[in-house]
Amino acid sequence: YGICTDIGYNGATNTMTAMLELPGVKIEDLSITLATEPYTKLRQITIAGRARPAFGELEHEEREGRARITRERKFGNLMKRLTVPPETQARDVLAELQDGILILSIPLGPPIAVEEPQVITIR
Repeated sequence: YGICTDIGYNGATNTMTAMLELPGVKIEDLSITLATEPYTKLRQITIAGRARPAFGELEHEEREGRARITRERKFGNLMKRLTVPPETQARDVLAELQDGILILSIPLGPPIAVEEPQVITIR
C-alpha cells in the first residue's frame, strides 16, 4: 500500500524534508535505498517495508471462530518512491524514525535557473 507523505522544500537551507507515516512499522521491517531508475534515468529514494497486523496472535483464533478482530489500519507491504537530484548520495541523506514518522532530510544542491514551461501539442 502507499504511504501518506508530506514533503517540504526549504530554499534557505536548500533541503527537501519528507515525513512519511509508518505507524507500527519497526526499523527492522523497513529499508531505504537510493538508485537511478534505468528507463527514466531519474535518481530515486525507495522506502519499502512491511506493516504487521495488530493482534496477529489472534489470527488463528479468529479463523476458528474463538475471537473477533475489527481492523481499520492497513497492513502488509508498503512502498514509496521520492525523486531526488541526480547528485544525491546515500551518505548525505539523513533518516530517523520518530513516533511512527520517518523523517528524511535530503540536500538539493545548488538551485538551477527556472525554465518556462513548454507546450506539447496533442495530435
